[in-house]
Amino acid sequence: MASDSPQAAPRTLGEKVVTGGWISLAIVIFVSFCFSSEPFDFSTSLALLSLITFCAAFACWPSLFLNPINYRSLCDDVPRGSQIAMSAFVGLTVLRAFVELVA
Repeated sequence: MASDSPQAAPRTLGEKVVTGGWISLAIVIFVSFCFSSEPFDFSTSLALLSLITFCAAFACWPSLFLNPINYRSLCDDVPRGSQIAMSAFVGLTVLRAFVELVA
């Protein structure tokens, strides 16, 4: 997902490397969770999903790590995929907090 605008320039090599790094991190988190010897725990699963959505948010927005941050228009520059993933991350984190409080 390069950008929401049809006139978007193709991704640079740096953006592709950053995107690949975040996707690799999400895969490593998932694989390590699958091969862990700990029993299934709902709270741990929510934490896993939170981390994976966090990785997805930054995989959709690699220019954050390559360009200087313009804080005044930071929210205007966030791609839609990153907005959705960050919303899911916050929602899963809040849900996990409630699960921890109840347990």
